[in-house]
Amino acid sequence: MRQFILYCLCGGLGVSTDYLVFFLSVTAGLWYQGANLLGYLAGTLLSFALNRVLTFGMRDRVAQRLAMFLGVAAIGFGASAALLALLVDVLHFDPRIAKLLTLPMVVVLQFTLNRKLTFNAAQRAAASN
Repeated sequence: MRQFILYCLCGGLGVSTDYLVFFLSVTAGLWYQGANLLGYLAGTLLSFALNRVLTFGMRDRVAQRLAMFLGVAAIGFGASAALLALLVDVLHFDPRIAKLLTLPMVVVLQFTLNRKLTFNAAQRAAASN
């Protein structure tokens, strides 16, 4: 539970960055899925930098972990894009509201995958042996 709280705090900065970039991009007239990609990438990179050290205490194999984190982010992005399409194109939500509605599900999905794959403590123990 402690990790999840730290993940949410660090990720909160990433999510805030994601949403700010998304909101500004959509407001400026960018297609909502393009804005989603830009925001998602900015938030993901910040989230990785913070969570790697603060939440999961990992300082080893940075490039490998970044690749795994981006892989997990791609899964989260796919879920986000699909939910946005449903909410915006089918249910006719404002994209700025729809994006807010997708965030909780994507946070839980990515925390679970990152905890099990990217920042797995068993992987760290095996690597040190």
